[in-house]
Amino acid sequence: MKKPEFLPDGPGVYLFKNRDDHIIYVGKASSVKKRVSQYFQSTDMDPKTRALVKNIADIEYLVTPSEIDALILESNLIKEHRPRYNIDMKDDKQYPFIKITVNEDFPRIFITRRRLRDGARYFGPYTNAGSVRESLKIISQLFRIRQCKKRIVPRGRPCLNFQMGLCSAPCNGKIDKEQYRLAVEETIQFLEGKNDKLVLMLNKRMQEHISKQNFEAAATLRDQLQAIELLSRRQQVTGGFDDWDAISIAISGDNASAQVLYIRNGSLVGRAEFTLNSQNASESEIMGAFLKQYYSDAPVPGEVLLDTMPDDPAILEWLRGVAGKVDIIVPSRGRKKELVDMAFRNARSHLKMVLLNDEKKEKSGYGALVELQDILGLDSLPERVEAFDISNTGGTDAVGSMVVFTNGRPDLRRYRHFNIRTVKGINDPAMMEEVVSRRLKRIGSGEDTVPGLIVVDGGVTQLGAALSAMEQTGIHVPVIGLAKQFEHIYIPDTDAPLILPETSPALKMLKTIRDESHRFAISHHRRRRTSRLRTSVLDTIPGIGKKRKEILLRHFGSLDGIKNAGKDELENVPGISKVIAKTIFSKLHAPKAYKL
Repeated sequence: MKKPEFLPDGPGVYLFKNRDDHIIYVGKASSVKKRVSQYFQSTDMDPKTRALVKNIADIEYLVTPSEIDALILESNLIKEHRPRYNIDMKDDKQYPFIKITVNEDFPRIFITRRRLRDGARYFGPYTNAGSVRESLKIISQLFRIRQCKKRIVPRGRPCLNFQMGLCSAPCNGKIDKEQYRLAVEETIQFLEGKNDKLVLMLNKRMQEHISKQNFEAAATLRDQLQAIELLSRRQQVTGGFDDWDAISIAISGDNASAQVLYIRNGSLVGRAEFTLNSQNASESEIMGAFLKQYYSDAPVPGEVLLDTMPDDPAILEWLRGVAGKVDIIVPSRGRKKELVDMAFRNARSHLKMVLLNDEKKEKSGYGALVELQDILGLDSLPERVEAFDISNTGGTDAVGSMVVFTNGRPDLRRYRHFNIRTVKGINDPAMMEEVVSRRLKRIGSGEDTVPGLIVVDGGVTQLGAALSAMEQTGIHVPVIGLAKQFEHIYIPDTDAPLILPETSPALKMLKTIRDESHRFAISHHRRRRTSRLRTSVLDTIPGIGKKRKEILLRHFGSLDGIKNAGKDELENVPGISKVIAKTIFSKLHAPKAYKL
């Protein structure tokens, strides 16, 4: 890993990676060296930051000309990689864009909800899908840009859009590339809001057609001009200096809701809501992260009205570089304050719905899995958890159990028993190693699903046995040990156990899984022991029934223990009389006694 002292002392973006080379955090700084050093020098870190630092295995960086360039790059990288420890808009893809594939010979125009780095031009996002579809229809009538994926085949049959006057049919050569490209450029100008220039150009063409008495073509241009005027009234692709966005964020723990109200020419014309994973950051940090991600795609108005200033002053400079004259204001009274308050009420209402949905997920086990992923630093949600336990009586009838929980619920069909084959005597860790090793070999052969997490019943010793099995098989799966006495969680390569509060959903789930593996192991052990005892030598002794047989085995641990006991020891067993004790001793020590 690159040490902080070798990082550049200038503006740029830094990327933290884990052992699997996955990006887990992206940040920007005016000095990459100083900012990264703070992570490793600070002793007063919140739990999230401690978990982040613990999982850093490598550091990469990108030097930028300025802090503004770093801000833009940071926002793009977060959108592209969605790192686990960054504040991230969860639902920024739900709003539609208009996409023009300018990198094709004959570009297409269509609506999409995904913005990719594919060289195309995107306009939006828009808050009303119905309005976008209507706008696209008018744009198609105006500029006749193709929407379909039909192959370009000269003299081929054009699609229905051509017959409807919505496409110029480049697919069969009815328009050459230069003319078509001009129509595409006019479309882009219109979507960029450069309507004045477009209107002047169309007016000029209309007058030329009139002067040549080409009235049909002039009438077509007249209709286009009227359609542009109508559509321009509805269009909100770019904001003007008299337009505002009122933004507020409501926060609860790891969840946050952002509400954006669109005010155009003094009227409220729409709103949008977003859910964020807040990473327990401050209000100003969350606001800053939201503004960077939101305005990397959305139109920037003349004023952005907030209830909390962002923590990063470079954001305002960046917005002004994008849209010219822009102000960020925290209003204290009047109409603007009322709008921000309205945004907050809507954000709070939306957050309640988010928390309600999360509560439903938590009851189904989802919340506990998310917490498990977070506290253990797992790369993905442990949707499948396997737990192992050992059960035996004095080393006899030893068995292992595997229970499986899928999405927080018992998956009974996946439960498995293991009869211990290679270990003799009382050696639970060796038995655990055998059971886990057999399970991993099955995974290695491709016969079964790889679990997201393995839980072994026990502390450091049992955890070490599971890790030894992984070393032997070469198959590595996240694994922890859960000790019964204090419910401590033991994690590989850590000095001290992890202690979670009793109210923790993750701990409750782990205890449930561990207890289920214990119950399943004991039930199989009892069945196996009972089956063996049915044909035991004790069954041939008069006066020994099922109850006395269980008493003797429980007291001495095994048949060998009963055989090695003296008469006095047998007499001291509760429920065994002197006569019965004498009979047992004589039977087991007779010259032709049954083999045990």
